[in-house]
Amino acid sequence: MLAGLKAVATALLLWTAVHPVAAIAGSFEDGEAAFRHKDYETAMALWKPLAAAGHAGALVDVATLYYGGLGVVRDYRQAYAYLSKASEMGDPQAHYLLAALYRDGTGVERDQGKALALFRKAAEKDVPGAQYDLGLMYFLGNGGPADYGEAFYWFGLASKAAGKEHAQLRATADYMQDHAEAKLSREEAAALRDRITARPTMQSR
Repeated sequence: MLAGLKAVATALLLWTAVHPVAAIAGSFEDGEAAFRHKDYETAMALWKPLAAAGHAGALVDVATLYYGGLGVVRDYRQAYAYLSKASEMGDPQAHYLLAALYRDGTGVERDQGKALALFRKAAEKDVPGAQYDLGLMYFLGNGGPADYGEAFYWFGLASKAAGKEHAQLRATADYMQDHAEAKLSREEAAALRDRITARPTMQSR
């Protein structure tokens, strides 16, 4: 029971992180509106044909519904299949969510190395949650040796995520960045701050 509730809560949080702003017209956007009103069956009916046609956003959203068991029977393998297709298309949000499946061993065999690589792909495209999770993997040494400098860097980027929906993420990333800094010299931390400041955002590239 608790595992099921956790999956639903995680699916809702993931969807919110992926969709901070929604448009209001068209089948895809109508699906988003239905999702926000918790009409998950309608959302699935609108998104699934788009997913079948190769719409990356719809692939991600259908995966979210399967992951949380929202309007459908929960099916982690289906979530993995849809996210894999979107990830192959280069969708950053799909990289992020697929990385979480590999990290947790949900719907697929657990693989920390693949999780790390996918989190990095998404983080480099400025997905805030991926930046935080990548920092955490480096901090804990999951998927490879611990690297406190990389952890500091990615936590620093996540702590600058814009939008009210990322308020908790910013606070947590800032807290973890302090912990990573404690493992570095002053010179190392200063150089990494310069690296963070110099990094262009996706909007300015």
